[in-house]
Amino acid sequence: MNAVLLAAGAAQAAEPSVLVVAGIGMSLVFLVLILLTYIIALQGKLFDALNARKQKAAAEAAVKSQPQPPQLQEPMEAPPFVEEGISEEIVAVIAAAVASASGGKYTLRAVKRAGGGRGSWGAAGVENGTEPF
Repeated sequence: MNAVLLAAGAAQAAEPSVLVVAGIGMSLVFLVLILLTYIIALQGKLFDALNARKQKAAAEAAVKSQPQPPQLQEPMEAPPFVEEGISEEIVAVIAAAVASASGGKYTLRAVKRAGGGRGSWGAAGVENGTEPF
């Protein structure tokens, strides 16, 4: 039994003190944190360099693929038929919208007012008032 007690006492004497364990543990944690800080900073610089390279390539591609100036159409031989009461500005806006939407394929030939029925609010009111219960 004395041998067991002697072995247990020798094992206790070989253990480091609490302060040594705590010091080594805290040092190890701080060293790993410092290492992680450097790794994250390195990744940030790497990704910034990659983004700068992509932006430079995109800028070069944008310069190469600048839009060509639009080709002007030949002037129309006859002006479009315009109903009375419609101003020239309205006709110009409608013609520009048609040319823009069609890519220049279509031209404006006539402008006249829509049918003289109810307006959209009136039609909605009739529909609302006549729908079945």
